[in-house]
Amino acid sequence: MLLELTRRYCEPHRGYHDIRHIAQMLTWGREVELDDAQVWAVWFHDAIYDPRSKRNEEDSADLARQMLADAGQPSAVIDTVAQIVLDTKSHKPTIPASAKVLDLDLGSLALPWPDFNANSDAIRREYAHVAEADFNAGRQAFLTTLLQRPRLYYTPWGEAREATARANVKRLLEVLRAR
Repeated sequence: MLLELTRRYCEPHRGYHDIRHIAQMLTWGREVELDDAQVWAVWFHDAIYDPRSKRNEEDSADLARQMLADAGQPSAVIDTVAQIVLDTKSHKPTIPASAKVLDLDLGSLALPWPDFNANSDAIRREYAHVAEADFNAGRQAFLTTLLQRPRLYYTPWGEAREATARANVKRLLEVLRAR
């Protein structure tokens, strides 16, 4: 199963949502002590990633259900993993188990600016099929929505990164508006 998931995260169209993203989340996951379902959710949350699709999370949750059932995982674990994966669409936890994974998924927002900016460039490469003006408008809308949220993170681990993440997002918005 991990070999198949790794293969998916190494697909050539991935710039940011790749195996490095999963490795970073799992590394940070040691700090927040993920349970088994949360570890599986990290692995599955972007398992299906097509920048042209609006159903990546739903398709990834379906894949998780199928692969975890085939591997004999308990239904409670499967249901939790699938819900966490679905929660990555809105980045709002509907179950307590989602909070840690959502924070890890957005953890890169709080990286030092050069790393944050490199990730932004990698995301742009994933959307190379979108015209520059359209991409910038969409990215600005997404980032503005993030800033309007009362909080980006739900755990103490994430809360410690909130100010840096918000500063990075604001700085990127300024860059995008200047283009």
